[in-house]
Amino acid sequence: MDFFNKFLRIISSKKITHTLLNIMIVLVIMLLIIATHELWNGVISAIWLVSRPFIIGFTIAFVLNPLINFIDTYVKRRSISVMLIYLAALAILILIISLAVPMIYDSISEMFPAFNAGLKEIGIFVKNNFNYDISSLTSYIQNIVSEFFNDSTVLDTTIDVLNQVLINVTNILIYFILAIYMSSNFNNIRQTMKRLAHKIDHSLPTYLKEIDLSLVQYVKAFFIGAIAQAITTMLVYLLIGHPNWLILGFVSGVSSIIPYVGPIAANCLGLITSLGMGTTTIIILCLLIFIQSTVMSYIITPKIYSSRNDLGIMWVLFGILSGSSLFGMLGMVIAMPLLVSVKVTYQVYKEHHYNSITT
Repeated sequence: MDFFNKFLRIISSKKITHTLLNIMIVLVIMLLIIATHELWNGVISAIWLVSRPFIIGFTIAFVLNPLINFIDTYVKRRSISVMLIYLAALAILILIISLAVPMIYDSISEMFPAFNAGLKEIGIFVKNNFNYDISSLTSYIQNIVSEFFNDSTVLDTTIDVLNQVLINVTNILIYFILAIYMSSNFNNIRQTMKRLAHKIDHSLPTYLKEIDLSLVQYVKAFFIGAIAQAITTMLVYLLIGHPNWLILGFVSGVSSIIPYVGPIAANCLGLITSLGMGTTTIIILCLLIFIQSTVMSYIITPKIYSSRNDLGIMWVLFGILSGSSLFGMLGMVIAMPLLVSVKVTYQVYKEHHYNSITT
């Protein structure tokens, strides 16, 4: 009986009542959001369509800003530095498209027979060792890849394809124009954001400054890591005599924009296309891949990433899965910068909170 009376007093206390009311309010808000999710989806989609050019333009300006600042130390004219960097970036982009894309297409076409042969080798291995027939699965994969290379729908939809190309080219031009404008006024944009942040909260500019510094370091480290990933992958496949070592290295470097998952996928492609090169070669390749991953994980990566913007593998996988579920491929790309921002924000908060307690 005493326990029951004590339980009633706890339930009737103001603290419990306020907690229950807050929970009910949160549940009602969630129910309203769920009931009107179609409206909110439309609003969010409209906001994203309007803000996307500015976000992409600012991202390009943010990534290129360290290079512009470096050139500006010698040129002393911001506008000239901006034009030099963007002309160089555009020239490199055109060079990659004009030289790399045909080479990539030819290399992929050459890899197609090796890919099919590798799938057959896998099917035979599984059949002989596990007594399980996966021929239907390998045939399904082969048909998908074959349809990708022999797709004739492009010829039937030439006008649609041209319209889409024109739309994409127009969008890219808009992104570049916005990025050039933002790069020219990047310091003013920073000061404006700082003033607005100070009006919202006095400590918010400190957070933004630390996030800015960490993201700049992350972008620099990413480019260095991608180049290192590409070079080491090229060396691995060059050592075993793979005919497509150059394209595999290029794919591995580009795919490192998705940490862990991208390079692993590139190595899986390399393994499949190497299955016809003999058992000894495959064993050597597996050993070289192990050495490469060890060198990248324990020697190169710790040197280029600081402890402030380095992320554990569990957080990386969580970010990739969450980003891909919410926003697809774009979510996988932006997951890492967002996680770095969250980590830096938490570290700055913890440092300020600790300092306020000690003082």
